[in-house]
Amino acid sequence: MREKKESVNGTQINYKVAGEGRPLLILHGWGSSSDSWVKVAELIAEKGYAVIAPDLPGFGKTSAPSAVWGVEEYADFVNDFAQKLGLRKFILTGHSFGGQMAIQFAVQHPEKAEKLVLLAAAAVRRTPGVAKKLVMAVAKSVSFLLYLVPFEDLRHNIKNALYMAIRRPDYMKTQGIMRDVFKKVITQDLTAKFSKISVPTLIIWGDKDEMTPVQDAYLMDELIPNSKLEVIEGGKHALNFQMPEKLSVSITQFLGSS
Repeated sequence: MREKKESVNGTQINYKVAGEGRPLLILHGWGSSSDSWVKVAELIAEKGYAVIAPDLPGFGKTSAPSAVWGVEEYADFVNDFAQKLGLRKFILTGHSFGGQMAIQFAVQHPEKAEKLVLLAAAAVRRTPGVAKKLVMAVAKSVSFLLYLVPFEDLRHNIKNALYMAIRRPDYMKTQGIMRDVFKKVITQDLTAKFSKISVPTLIIWGDKDEMTPVQDAYLMDELIPNSKLEVIEGGKHALNFQMPEKLSVSITQFLGSS
């Protein structure tokens, strides 16, 4: 893949390109970058597609936004980025957080998306159960008491353990304004927008995904008109690493169908 840069609204966006043909844009997940999609992108490009994978603002080699963004702002960024590259209509693929963004884009800019591919899209945000609420309440209380701990390294280690306890390792790895971005996007449930998606949509999920439950896939398939669901046996959350060949075949077969 070729690596390029493009200025979008004053920010230098790092992105990768492979192949020529119908444009296909890949949106990576939280804490990831375009690097994680090189293998899949090259396989898809071989089938006659121009595959474009940006480092989204705040990830990879692209700097963070200056304000706290939600999925709406990220969707607008995708639109601005596509316009900058001269893409009037394109296939949009999104993984995890990128899938959440892709859904929002398809609703905000339906005229721009030719087809939609959602990979373990993190777009369903359920209310925590009683047990998780209790753990979160305890974690919050302990976090407040951390200010009394005199040693910074010890405070840091305890805080990391707390975030792991409430399954927020992504937050633990995030710095600066992106922590506020993270806290915003994980509260944005897009379930009510599924029925507003008007383009053909492929939903791909691993049945062993521990990050985004496979039940979300069935819900999306039920609510998104003109959708197709493929559940991959033994697949986990990062199918782009685990099964790049299988994933690329599933995508290109869908794109080749009418």
